[in-house]
Amino acid sequence: MPTYDYGCSSCGTIVEKIHRISESPEVICPQCKTVMERRITTSPYFSIRGGSPTIAWKEKRLRMKKQDELKKKQQDRYGHLMPKVVPNIAGVRQESWSDCQKLAKECGLNSDSYSPMVEKEKKKKPLRVFK
Repeated sequence: MPTYDYGCSSCGTIVEKIHRISESPEVICPQCKTVMERRITTSPYFSIRGGSPTIAWKEKRLRMKKQDELKKKQQDRYGHLMPKVVPNIAGVRQESWSDCQKLAKECGLNSDSYSPMVEKEKKKKPLRVFK
């Protein structure tokens, strides 16, 4: 919602109010108790989604709440321990997805289905071993 400046013509007090564009409230001067006029500003201020820390915090809290609800639904449906996808070919566990793809090619099986997992594996950062 936009922020509007209201100015008092008798005492010169300026007040900011936030309201909808369609509204035109009657703003009373806090000092002299007269009706204030809306001033035209060169740069209107709008509260953009995620623009203030308060709004960003509320949005984050809402996202976290939705994620928690989704996790509860998944736990109710699949149980607490969801099965983890591990590299395997025909039920035989392998060290990596690229090994699965190579073995599938050697056996004459379709190796294209392993391509997305191989790409993910390449994007992961390798663990550094300190000696």
